[in-house]
Amino acid sequence: MAGFAQLFRVAAKETAEETREEIIATARREHARVMQAEPRPSRFIRTVDGVRGASEEAVRADGRIEYVYPRLEEVVRFALETLFDLSPVLSGDYRNGHQLFVDGVAVPNLEAWDGESEVVICNYLPYARKIEVGKMRMRVPGTDHVYEQAEVIVAQRYGNAARVFFTYQGVMQGARLGRAEGGNRSDLRYPCLRIRSR
Repeated sequence: MAGFAQLFRVAAKETAEETREEIIATARREHARVMQAEPRPSRFIRTVDGVRGASEEAVRADGRIEYVYPRLEEVVRFALETLFDLSPVLSGDYRNGHQLFVDGVAVPNLEAWDGESEVVICNYLPYARKIEVGKMRMRVPGTDHVYEQAEVIVAQRYGNAARVFFTYQGVMQGARLGRAEGGNRSDLRYPCLRIRSR
């Protein structure tokens, strides 16, 4: 009887190990397929049995391997390009004044982005609001309502991957404020695009 119990434990262990190896092989195969599919993700977040960043080998036989492919970087890059292209140009300050924020804090890029937090693009130049509402005389017709136009363009292209909406936002942490006549205008709300993954 002792021999039978010992044989059962060995068989169960081999089956669990085979199951674990199959989970690892399947996860790696599917991950490689996604990384080759267009548009290719620039990065991924792997979670193994609830531990973010763990190796696939750490998975239990009854565990899970999850990959998150934050494609929001591509959406944000397109949104910035769209704002740049739609922006009126005289000195170039407005066109170069679009700023990126993650969770309300200014960032130079999305390298440290966790893949889930909301991304916001704003322009804090004092005349950004006038450009947005069409109260500033523009040399080139159609170069007002910049953020409103960008919302439509970005949503048409990436609406299935991201929620994009135009709004006005107060000053966020780390924002570069443009010079305003009459002092600091941090009490005003400025045009922004809010972008979140679906």
